[in-house]
Amino acid sequence: MPVRIAIVGPGRVGRAFASRFCRASADVLGFVGRDEASAEAAARATGCGAALGWSDLARAHCVVFSVGDGQLGDAVAAAAAAGGRPCSLWLHTSGRHDLAVFDAAASLGVRAGSLHPLAPFPGSLDDPPISGAPAVCQGAEESRELLGRLCEMLQLEPVFVDEQNRALYHAACALAANGATALFGLAAETLRAAGGLRSEDAARVVAALMSAAAAGSAEHGAAAALSGPVRRGDDATVALHLEELSKHAPSAEPAYRALMARAVHLAAAEGLPEDARQRLEQLLRGGGGR
Repeated sequence: MPVRIAIVGPGRVGRAFASRFCRASADVLGFVGRDEASAEAAARATGCGAALGWSDLARAHCVVFSVGDGQLGDAVAAAAAAGGRPCSLWLHTSGRHDLAVFDAAASLGVRAGSLHPLAPFPGSLDDPPISGAPAVCQGAEESRELLGRLCEMLQLEPVFVDEQNRALYHAACALAANGATALFGLAAETLRAAGGLRSEDAARVVAALMSAAAAGSAEHGAAAALSGPVRRGDDATVALHLEELSKHAPSAEPAYRALMARAVHLAAAEGLPEDARQRLEQLLRGGGGR
């Protein structure tokens, strides 16, 4: 029997999930939105279901809450006030929240879970390329089979976790995704300031370097994958970098200092001599290059 799914939140994640569930032959009942118009628009855009009311959630085997972190508690409370199907799975897609956000629904006999896709959902794409990405999942043992089945329909790879510091986990995810995006933009901007490269070529250079660094770190670990002047203990080159950044790309200098200080830590783990470590740390803490 197809899994009946209702989605609370007709935004980017909710629409992307609905489209994939439909393609996998799930029975997507539709969307609950802030208003009926937004839910109807999501149903039309995805070709899945219709606009739903809170009471319609009792028909679903699985209710997916894909609202913003700040709205999740209120959405769960509103859904719980309308009732729910006993033993159905209510799950959220938030990286910030743990399962305590479903405490308001505990008396209904629903099961609580989470499925956080570790992939970006840019607003410019109706169907983001998330296939093969991991999804960090939480839920009781009796919910894991369905969570795994949902991940299969979404073409995500489930990674099951137990209790964790959810805020710290989410901060790490933000560093990896949003931090990398911000670094990409800053590195490309600095390359353009150096001259000689068109914008599209600067982006290609940064993409190649960041992709290789990420692949090497995944295969060998960040410390072993580190290369460049910090790894060599070349404080003269680092000083030159700082001098030129302060003159021509001052907005990039604080990020360079912070990231290279972390690189010194990694290099030390790989055998960087103590005197080189101290010179680099002093240089990076200072007010400028020498």
